[in-house]
Amino acid sequence: MGIERDCFHDVSESYPLASGRLFATPRSPRARFGWRKAAAVKVERKETKIMVTSRFRISVVCVVALSFFGLVYAHSAWAQVLYGSVTGTVTDQSGAGVPKAHVAATNRATGVKRETDTDDNGHYSITDLAPGDYDLKVTASGFKPLTQTNLMVAANTVTNGDANLQVGTVSEQVTVEASVVNLQTEKSDLHTELTEKAILNMPLNQYRNFQTLINLVPGATPGVFQNAIADTPERALSTNINGTNRNNNNTRVDGAADVFVWLPHHAVYIPPAETVQEVNISTNNFDPEQGMTGGAAITVITKSGTNQYHGVGFEYFQNQALRARQFFETGAKGESKLNDFGGTFGGPIKKDKLFFFGSYNGTYERDNRQAPGGLQTVPTAALRAGNFTGTGTVIYDPHTGNPDGTGRTPFPNQAAIPIDPIAAKILALIPAPTGPGNTANYFKSATQKLNRNNFDGKVDWNRTSRHSIFAKYSAMKSVF
Repeated sequence: MGIERDCFHDVSESYPLASGRLFATPRSPRARFGWRKAAAVKVERKETKIMVTSRFRISVVCVVALSFFGLVYAHSAWAQVLYGSVTGTVTDQSGAGVPKAHVAATNRATGVKRETDTDDNGHYSITDLAPGDYDLKVTASGFKPLTQTNLMVAANTVTNGDANLQVGTVSEQVTVEASVVNLQTEKSDLHTELTEKAILNMPLNQYRNFQTLINLVPGATPGVFQNAIADTPERALSTNINGTNRNNNNTRVDGAADVFVWLPHHAVYIPPAETVQEVNISTNNFDPEQGMTGGAAITVITKSGTNQYHGVGFEYFQNQALRARQFFETGAKGESKLNDFGGTFGGPIKKDKLFFFGSYNGTYERDNRQAPGGLQTVPTAALRAGNFTGTGTVIYDPHTGNPDGTGRTPFPNQAAIPIDPIAAKILALIPAPTGPGNTANYFKSATQKLNRNNFDGKVDWNRTSRHSIFAKYSAMKSVF
């Protein structure tokens, strides 16, 4: 009796792509998986079968188990960037710390609760909190319960949750509103927060890319499209931070690395603006868990479902009829259309326990523009006829000379150099010049096309008050 396993290896092009991951909070064993799948013209499949006899079954199980736990704990530090935390001191009216006070932080949107007790000095810390608004409740024997509402927790941020209790009975209740602005005193890193409100209400570029707002970060250069649509259909922006190389920036989406390996100055997938909950951009004094970063550590948190069903539909449209004409522009406007539309929907599968969130974003663009690189160089009529006298270059007969390239003989008549029949057929496929000169003599406009579809899905499971898991899947399909 044995164990049979099939191993497959797929080789394909790079679009469309998909990525996903599974994650559990650091309070308990966690797992992470990620994949990028490409489907295109040709797929080669190699199949290998491995037979493991029953004698090695225990060894295989042990190796798999050890590999799993190695994967689980190898990424423990990453969650510190993905989540936020609340720390503080519980004191009485005299300012003395209250030991053994019970502190509970409840997410107002999902009902998820995290709890802890203060130490002998009244200090406490609640880590691994998903970004959002929280109610912080503090109870202790002989004191009135205190509830601090609307306490904002952000990713990669430590929020202060100090509480001052008053002597009284449990039946009495004290409720206070959390401070709108919390001065960051627990961490020394330099970072900028881009909230959901800022991303949706501030001007973005034509593709509604959240990276446009990185311009607001001190030390950042304006983001640019450094590569063509064929290279980056996600239309990622490239920027320098504090004078460092563009390749030194590191972007993570929900904790997963989001870097285009072939073009490391770009992110490989840009979440639609309607799916982004928060963006944290650290530019100096990085935490140890933000490795691989020399410029900016960009952490993107996408939205999750809540206890309320909520959906959004949107469409942004522009074309040449809506574009203002310049004063001296008299010719017909070229074709220019951009339609960006989609929607999101999320809610509870089981209240306080299981949530879902999904989105679709379609981008369709037709833009009349000049050929890439502007003016191009094509052979003139004289060159096509074999007349090279106007080039200032001597053409040698390739059938003469020595094997080492010496001793070549020039054609006696540089105005009538014979053209190979195959070369003549290739020349017939090249357009004639539209301008004068031997170089930069051809110009033509063309319509750039981009059809792009983004799909995002996310499921959150709050298994217990100390253990939560979420799975995220994103896919982009582009035609250009």
